[in-house]
Amino acid sequence: MDLLKTVADYMAEALRNLGVKHSFGIIGKSICPIVLKMVDYGIEFIPGRHESSSGFEASGYALKTGNLAVAFGTSGPGGTNLLTAAAHAKANNLPVLFITGHQSIKELGIPQCQDSSSYLADLAEMFRPATLFSKLVERGDHFSTIFNHAISIALSGQRGPVHLCIPFDVQTEPLEECRIVIPERETLVNYANINRVINAINHSKKPLIIAGKGVNRAGAHEELIQLAETFNIPVVTTPGGKGSIVWDHPLYHGPVGVGGCKHGDDLLNKSDLYIVLGSRLSDMTICNLKAENHPETLIQFDVDPTFVGKILTSHTIAVGGDLRDNLSLVLQNVDASAITERDTETAVNYKEELPVLSNLSLASVMSMMSDLIPYNNTVFVDDGSHGFNAVKWYNVKKPGSFVFDAYFACMGNAIGMAIGAKAASPEETIFCITGDGCFMMLGTEINTAVCKNIPVIFIVVNNMQLDMALKGMEKTTGRIDGTIFEVPMDAVKFAESLGAAGFRCETKEQFAAAIGEAVALNRVAVIELLTDRDEVPPTAHRVLNLN
Repeated sequence: MDLLKTVADYMAEALRNLGVKHSFGIIGKSICPIVLKMVDYGIEFIPGRHESSSGFEASGYALKTGNLAVAFGTSGPGGTNLLTAAAHAKANNLPVLFITGHQSIKELGIPQCQDSSSYLADLAEMFRPATLFSKLVERGDHFSTIFNHAISIALSGQRGPVHLCIPFDVQTEPLEECRIVIPERETLVNYANINRVINAINHSKKPLIIAGKGVNRAGAHEELIQLAETFNIPVVTTPGGKGSIVWDHPLYHGPVGVGGCKHGDDLLNKSDLYIVLGSRLSDMTICNLKAENHPETLIQFDVDPTFVGKILTSHTIAVGGDLRDNLSLVLQNVDASAITERDTETAVNYKEELPVLSNLSLASVMSMMSDLIPYNNTVFVDDGSHGFNAVKWYNVKKPGSFVFDAYFACMGNAIGMAIGAKAASPEETIFCITGDGCFMMLGTEINTAVCKNIPVIFIVVNNMQLDMALKGMEKTTGRIDGTIFEVPMDAVKFAESLGAAGFRCETKEQFAAAIGEAVALNRVAVIELLTDRDEVPPTAHRVLNLN
């Protein structure tokens, strides 16, 4: 007589059928049945060094595959350590299934180590605001309904993370049948406002396209270019939208906001129509927009309606649904004979003068980096001064190859994301630009990459301080409490102790040589940049006066 499949069997089989090939996490008793079944069904387990990093790795995997990714932690603290990564995935619309363990339901009410119940750390409740759906699976016969609902939410609409907390005895519970429905991608468009969008563009005198993170998430790079060229409209990018368009396209007028350029910010203050593609218009983007210069009209494409039309005083035309699908619909309905002719300045020099410093300038390194690396690359950028220096100075040559989150802004997220992306896309050269503060938080994750032979190149900017916090506090309060590392890290020694190759650079020439050698090695490498501590980051205009 054949043995019945368990809940863990059905879940592992469904994830394999969804195309999941890797899972990320840290194993423990309460999650063992599912993790081991994933391995049995051909899903490689990549054990992390901290659950947050494992969650970020799953996010990088989801970003690169465009499909579901899986991260797991044990009950109690294993689950709470995943919370930051879950919120990061939600802010970035990344479909990650977070799975946490739980004591056996039949033992509920008995005090147990790493309790995930409502008596201590109710993980299902904790994950609810940090995900699109979170649920405790209390019975095996409830599993298929809950699982189908979770993956449908993760992979449709605005897309994003979901969470299931599954007790040990439910994971091992045998089921006679379990119907899993694999969701299919649907076209999500807003037909109602398409003509209004086209008419607003044609009646505008000085329109501006603001390309946000949504362009990169939706893979709408060609549609963005076609929209800009069809109507002859300049394009600027938000910090997270960097890479939506290549740096030297004639209609690209540079980045705006924190890490932006003066030319792009000037356009923000002179335009009568914003066409916003996948941006919430956060303070990181519109910090230099004056209240009296809000445009007359705002066309805002966003799959998430939370902030649409609520940030600016402009008359708003909202377009919900998938960005790429909606842009395609707009372009299909354009009447070429009715397009308004307008003069638009092209091939502008939006770049600003590089700083001149006595020691290594990060700006100068970022401005030359894209000339040194293979075209088939993706660069993941961590949060901090180094991130906004990259936004300002790095030249993106391959659309969609620059990944930066300036919204939720978790320090250290890019370390894990780069590893997950490399696991998903081994043919690409994957870089992570991070800082010494981020690296001291989650830098041990490079050992995960070493052990699993996932050759990411980490560039660690070491200025021996929490630079963005230091410069901001110094300007606004005159104090720098808690921002200096009295005993700075040695990133090369740290990297080598964990099995990676290490390079220390104090000049641009040394950096260029290190990049070439690291790419040729095809192994995990850490390039430490000892940069000038006095370099002013491109973040100074976003400050709060606390005096």
